[in-house]
Amino acid sequence: MYYIKWLLRISAWLIVLATIVWFGVRFYLWLQSAEPMAQRSDKETRSNVHWLQQDKPLIYNFSPSRTYNLRVLSNAIFAQQVAFDKPINYAIEYTLFDKNNVELASKVYHHASKLALDAEQQQVKQIIENKAALSVSSGQSFYISSEQLTNASRIALRVIPEDPALKGVVVRIHAKTPIDTEDMNRAWLKLPVEWRERTIAYHTIGINAITTQEIRNAVTFDWLKLAPQGVPDIDFKADTLYETLPYHVLTYDFAAQQLDLDSFYTNDKLSASFRVYESGDISARILGNIEDVSITWYDLKQQQPPKPLPFSKLALADTYLFADVPPGLIVITSSTSVQSSWFLADSTPVSPLHSYYYQVDNSLSAHYLVTPNSDVNLQFRGPPNSHVSVSVYDKAKQLLTTHSIQLKGEKALFDRVITPDTLRNITTDTERFYLRIPKGGTFLSIHSQHAIGVKLQSREQQFHYQVALCDTLCQIDPAIFTEVGAWFSQQAENDFSFTEQQKLLNVRLFESPPEINIEQTYYYGTDLTAILPRSNTALIKSTSKYFQPAEPPTDFQFSAISTLKDVTMPAAAQLAKSRIIMLSDTPPFYSEYPLEQLAHDPEITRQALNTQLYTNLGSHRKWTKQRLFRLKKGTPLTLRFNKRPESVVIKTYLNKAQPEPVSLNTVLKGTFSNLVTDEYTILQKRYALIDANKESGFLLHPAQTALFSYPSITVPINNDLKLLEKLTIQAEQDIWISVLEETTEQQKQAKWWLYETN
Repeated sequence: MYYIKWLLRISAWLIVLATIVWFGVRFYLWLQSAEPMAQRSDKETRSNVHWLQQDKPLIYNFSPSRTYNLRVLSNAIFAQQVAFDKPINYAIEYTLFDKNNVELASKVYHHASKLALDAEQQQVKQIIENKAALSVSSGQSFYISSEQLTNASRIALRVIPEDPALKGVVVRIHAKTPIDTEDMNRAWLKLPVEWRERTIAYHTIGINAITTQEIRNAVTFDWLKLAPQGVPDIDFKADTLYETLPYHVLTYDFAAQQLDLDSFYTNDKLSASFRVYESGDISARILGNIEDVSITWYDLKQQQPPKPLPFSKLALADTYLFADVPPGLIVITSSTSVQSSWFLADSTPVSPLHSYYYQVDNSLSAHYLVTPNSDVNLQFRGPPNSHVSVSVYDKAKQLLTTHSIQLKGEKALFDRVITPDTLRNITTDTERFYLRIPKGGTFLSIHSQHAIGVKLQSREQQFHYQVALCDTLCQIDPAIFTEVGAWFSQQAENDFSFTEQQKLLNVRLFESPPEINIEQTYYYGTDLTAILPRSNTALIKSTSKYFQPAEPPTDFQFSAISTLKDVTMPAAAQLAKSRIIMLSDTPPFYSEYPLEQLAHDPEITRQALNTQLYTNLGSHRKWTKQRLFRLKKGTPLTLRFNKRPESVVIKTYLNKAQPEPVSLNTVLKGTFSNLVTDEYTILQKRYALIDANKESGFLLHPAQTALFSYPSITVPINNDLKLLEKLTIQAEQDIWISVLEETTEQQKQAKWWLYETN
């Protein structure tokens, strides 16, 4: 009996132990099958969303008396992985009803949505449903204005799929409702810190930049999240408009016909362009009739004429290869509607640029806060012969000055306005004007009786401007040299009014090819002997624009020849001015003789056997004899001018190439106009000169001929400069320098640098 009880006790314990092990294994397998859940970020607010259906609409109720606008936010959900850069289409049908459930209006709003990436981990964001990971698209939204909500108290939403990759769409709705408050600042401070941070990030560029109007907008209205009918357990606590689950407005919304926003759209009235900074192959995906498309390469320095680019068809549908494209501007034109996407040699897509303009008219003006003694860049797009009024006020809102501007309104061949339905509308070319804010000016207002696109940029008058110059096109590493732009866009004080009234213009920007402008000016060297006593002559290869008419060669212009046999003795009158220059690899590195000595000195003929020869005879003379002056590091070179030049050209040379850029500073001093002008002069500039060229110049000295040329600097003397006092040049390295003045009058006196010996 004892053994029977012992066996029963052991069996019971074994059964309990087996049960525990079985449940433990099952629990372990259940944990292993669960999908991992990303940690919640401190900057992220989870949002309750609801699936839309095709057959059964989702219905929301709202108060018609307290609802100003409705905003419908949605995310596309994908069952499988799709390409990140491929837009997926879907539409949302919304129907408005009154309190008696009578249909008032029904419309369809289309969306093009893309996968949303995690900002930190660069992974596609997902949601977990029934243990399945579903990829989430970037958030899309559209507004329903107060005009549409008249007499409406209910809205029904239904999804219309337009892509097989779409699993479904999740949605949430916010209603803009008023808040009764007497003390605006107290109401602002009572808002949660997270809410205030979102408002600041959404409206402005930081806590110090928030305006009184934006605070008023933040506390006067609230966005109340609506609950759909018939959905239980709704909890919208702490749920706000600016949540990220993920919600990023990428402006992929459109109301009717879709045109890919990432593509370059061209037709018989609109062309497109982009820059290529490095030589290499580029490829394009062109949707449309390829026979109607023309691709042209432009040299931005205009030393070479435009060239049509040949291409070859690739195996991928509608894809073409353009081989060995040099740096320059690529212009796309077509006689029919064509969409194209472009990729550089490393497969980097070319992204089109855009800018936003405020649309002012007789009902809404643009108001800006400005800094006294600052300068503003006014950009307008308006119809022909339209007028714009620019008024400047002091801090007491007393009028200081008013300027009236008439616009030409020429149609743009490249820029275009992108409408909310992604269509491209023809606009006018931007017209730039400049104004120096008078002392005491703190407020600027722009008004017009016509519909005018307005953009304002500003800068401090003494603000430093830094730019890198290259022989062709280049993009310098910021670690080597940091470029600082001249102008910075400014937000209007009443930005919220333009946003609320939907008077913001989204303009796609393209660069026009350089125009053919035959110069009617002359360039003359400046004698710096009294300022810089150390100088030397040099032989510099000159370049001209391909369309510039050839001028008769002068005595200080030379051409390269192979042997002395290529020299044809000129007539006696010209023989006295003819010279031969010899450059050798062994000392003496440089020799120069009058051409008439060749017949009397056989040693010159023997010396010319193993040298580079240049003579000032013949018609194709691409080399110019110039005098260079030695400018020491940190030594200011101050220039004063007897006559006002059109511009000042600074040419820089070094005896040895260096890895870092050559840095130069220029400072202009003078008296400037206080009126509106169409040109602007930057007082202080700092240049970084890149790309040393050894083949475009030689120092004419027996002991050394090596010379490295750098891109030239042009300092324009614009019409806003009433009186030019002086120009100061300062180098950050020891350099050879040549200064040329551009004038409209041809000088008749002899050139002082001719026929010099060393």
